[in-house]
Amino acid sequence: MSSDTERAPVQDTKQAQKAPSHSLGVLDPRGWLRRSAIVSAHGPDERAGRRTVVDRVLDLGIYVALIGLIIYFSQASPYFLSERNLLNIGSAVAVTGVLAAGMTIALIAGQLDLTVGANVALTSVVVAILIEDGWSTWLAVAAGIVVGLLIGLANSTLVVSVGINSIIATLAMGIVIRGLALIFTDGQNKPLTHLALTDFVNDRPLGIPTTVWLLLAVFVIGTIVMTFTRAGWHVYGVGGNPSAALRAGIRTKRLYTTVFLVTGALAALGGVMTAGTSSSGGPNYAVGAEFDVLTAVLLGGIGLGGGAGRLERTLAGVLVIGVLNNGLTLLSVESYYQQLARGAVFVLAVVMGAISERRRTR
Repeated sequence: MSSDTERAPVQDTKQAQKAPSHSLGVLDPRGWLRRSAIVSAHGPDERAGRRTVVDRVLDLGIYVALIGLIIYFSQASPYFLSERNLLNIGSAVAVTGVLAAGMTIALIAGQLDLTVGANVALTSVVVAILIEDGWSTWLAVAAGIVVGLLIGLANSTLVVSVGINSIIATLAMGIVIRGLALIFTDGQNKPLTHLALTDFVNDRPLGIPTTVWLLLAVFVIGTIVMTFTRAGWHVYGVGGNPSAALRAGIRTKRLYTTVFLVTGALAALGGVMTAGTSSSGGPNYAVGAEFDVLTAVLLGGIGLGGGAGRLERTLAGVLVIGVLNNGLTLLSVESYYQQLARGAVFVLAVVMGAISERRRTR
């Protein structure tokens, strides 16, 4: 996850020799050409056939798991498939899903943003304070998004300009950001007495919560950008091989900065949604949110190596977490067993991510 891509072309000749195959990521973001190249290189032998079957199992596994959980809980609880409960699941995972969309884009680019939870907290606090100070609701919301963009800019400065690994940089920034949220509120939640934001977030256009509409909008727009635009292809190309991308004329540092701005803005949107649903800003909101976000992303098969992944798979991972949490609650499973189940799912996600990454790099 190095950001020092300007020196990459002169690192070594072995990396340069590998560049042409990896540079397919610029024009082939989903890896179809690369998978075809692998099969043709090995020939239609039994080994290649097994590789294709395993790849398909990994590709469909998250959807099979989601369908399996839905079938199981629908049989175990008569309330699971009720319209009210399904909408509750959507509302419960909306913020996590928005954060996971940003994290997916960052990981595809070969970066990681661990400030998303703290970003949610600080944004919710800023929005609540400004609204209570007399700012119009939408101006306060805009200011909250700006806060998220500034956080993304700070992260990109540390990673791109200073050259700090994104894990270390964003982990440290997350501590600073949550500390600011605690300072601004003296460690207490800031309640909203002007409820325009709460009314908007809790509204249900066409019977569907606004938070779910926002979640769907983020994933639809993100999928279009990542699949059909040059900017999206460049994200895949830089994540797959920064050296090849740089030689292809992609401004890698600018792209990394843009990616961190996107993750910051989406995390800020999550903070606005949180402030609206809870009618307050809180310095301790979204503590540990990175855990659920990474679980969803890894369940979706997005590895830590960059260059591969799909947003729709991340959405499936988010829904798996939401269905599991909701189903266990409906069945009145003890909280410590729920914690065990979530931990097991995270371990499974890490294993799936490792397997997918190993197969992609063969």
